[in-house]
Amino acid sequence: MDAAHYITTLECVAPRASAPETYDYAILELAASDNLLEQIYSAMSHERLQWWSLFEGTEWQDAWENGPVLVDLRSAADFRRQLLSQLESASLGVVFESELTVETLRQNLAARLCGSQAGAGHLLRFYEPRMIAPLLSALVEQKRQALLVPGCRWYWHDGHGWRGTVAIEDGHCGSWESERMLVTQQELREAEVYWVAGEACGYADHYAKALTSVESPKHWVFNCLQSAREAGFQKTGHMERWLRLAIQHGADFPRLEPFRSTLSRDDLALTERLTAMESTPEKSHANA
Repeated sequence: MDAAHYITTLECVAPRASAPETYDYAILELAASDNLLEQIYSAMSHERLQWWSLFEGTEWQDAWENGPVLVDLRSAADFRRQLLSQLESASLGVVFESELTVETLRQNLAARLCGSQAGAGHLLRFYEPRMIAPLLSALVEQKRQALLVPGCRWYWHDGHGWRGTVAIEDGHCGSWESERMLVTQQELREAEVYWVAGEACGYADHYAKALTSVESPKHWVFNCLQSAREAGFQKTGHMERWLRLAIQHGADFPRLEPFRSTLSRDDLALTERLTAMESTPEKSHANA
């Protein structure tokens, strides 16, 4: 795969940003934290804070306690500051600025939950902070702008750092209700590759001191992570451990002994294979 294409596109569509100094609204996933709803209620006791379930009026209405809520934070400075810190350590949701009315936002955002061609019963969690940049990157410009809601400025923390993007306001992005605006299964699959690109950018920064001999660290890390996924290591934690092995032993370590034999052992779970490989003494060189 073309690492440069995926990384460049993602960095262009959703570039790194500073933590927002202020914002108007948040979309938060109640299921992401056991006490998030309790925090919201607590904040309402001393600040003017309002919220609405985006599941209201949908087929998921009965499950609202495990779904996304739109929170109006324009008059809740204390909760805004508290939430910003939480967003840097947990995947709770996204924040944004908008001059649209609350009712317009509610209608627009709820409509986007049903924005997948997978059909009834399938949610498009466009607000998931680790996936919003990959999803936007996988869409053509017109569909991307329609998903963002015209005129909104978005911010989120993807687990490595803050990113942001702005939706155009000219109204030429098309109606989200249009069938041709729905996100396809192919676009969702493509978003997974862009997710790897985002992880590669974050890990390349995190392990920068260990990658000084690599010509293009982000591209090198992307290829290592793709190698991990192709070998069946799909979880984020597994992929990072694979990357550390590549840094220690070279990117070609899966083809070398004893790693090759360990990877082929069906009697070991994936985590056990990683643990076994991590016990192998380090090579005299790395990043090969």
